[in-house]
Amino acid sequence: MVWFLERKSEVLVCEVRQAEDGPEFELALRKLGEAEQIQRFEEPTRLIEEWLARQQALHRAGWRPRG
Repeated sequence: MVWFLERKSEVLVCEVRQAEDGPEFELALRKLGEAEQIQRFEEPTRLIEEWLARQQALHRAGWRPRG
């Protein structure tokens, strides 16, 4: 699942995915033009909890769905 968020002229790409090199899951965040930051999780439930918390923090910081 991929989300595109924007804040002023910045764009943030957020992706929840299965790791290519194993059974783990990844939460990847990347501002356009910058390196990707990846967190890995063994349990999908933990990944979802982290994404929901991160999503709320991003919203409070002014990030909105790109539209």
